[in-house]
Amino acid sequence: MKLKDKNTGKFIGVATISGILTFAIACGLWYMVSGEKWLDFWGIPVTIISFWIIGALIAWLIIPDRKSYLLGIAAYLSTIGVNFIIAAFNFLNGENGWIVLIAIGFAIISIPGAILLNLVTIRIIK
Repeated sequence: MKLKDKNTGKFIGVATISGILTFAIACGLWYMVSGEKWLDFWGIPVTIISFWIIGALIAWLIIPDRKSYLLGIAAYLSTIGVNFIIAAFNFLNGENGWIVLIAIGFAIISIPGAILLNLVTIRIIK
């Protein structure tokens, strides 16, 4: 699909909301487990929302017009792919193995955001 399409902004906006939902779930779970608040660390929400926006842009550019029903799934998979590429890069540069587990946790916690993105995208594209 083209970046100049009228629905591009709506799709990126919903992907941003999915990133915020993913951060909210991760923040709540982390607070329940450890008692630490993530709201003081601006790098974490910016990173999560950036993963969603980059994944949504990749999906928007690779999915053709006739298969627009695959946009939500492709955005989720692209987001997870971006996350795993960055995790692998960090792991190969001497970071410990926790970064890979964090990437797997991100993939699991991102599922509600992916469902939201898929449901809204189907209605936007119609």
